Amino acid sequence: MTILFAYDGSEGAGDAMAKAWSLLGHDETDAVVLSVWEPLTVQALRAERFGGPMPVLPEDTALEDEQTEHQAKRLAEHGARIAGEIGFDARALWVSDERAVADTIVEGADELDVDLIVLGARGLTGIRAFLGSVSNHVLQHAHRPVLVIPSKSVVEKRTREQAEQAAR
Repeated sequence: MTILFAYDGSEGAGDAMAKAWSLLGHDETDAVVLSVWEPLTVQALRAERFGGPMPVLPEDTALEDEQTEHQAKRLAEHGARIAGEIGFDARALWVSDERAVADTIVEGADELDVDLIVLGARGLTGIRAFLGSVSNHVLQHAHRPVLVIPSKSVVEKRTREQAEQAAR
């Protein structure tokens, strides 16, 4: 079995790895830890698409993108180390996105022909969840199973809120 972890360095992404191992892990479970980075031109086009003015890009855009790619590489390698410590046979992968992070995750899973995509959920609510949820977009557009795991802090917060409501 091969699992693709969409890894952004967040608490939720790390929690998702640990929970996936407890649910699915065994000696023959491979993992690809994917970190997606966005070139400045993609970020600028997104800003314009959402009604903002086209940002002025710095003259050293290539250098900025190179630094961002290097950060994504380090992030993916860090995630692969974490996955390896948990028990996965993991490798790091970092790619730039051309449209949206969620689309890049779906395309990466297809190209790698993984058995499962695993993402952490940040617990966004309201309009932020509707507009900004990478996990929601991946769930709707993936061509393979997707497992979305909330972070421990999200679970604890929701449990606390439910207990408070029940006490009323």
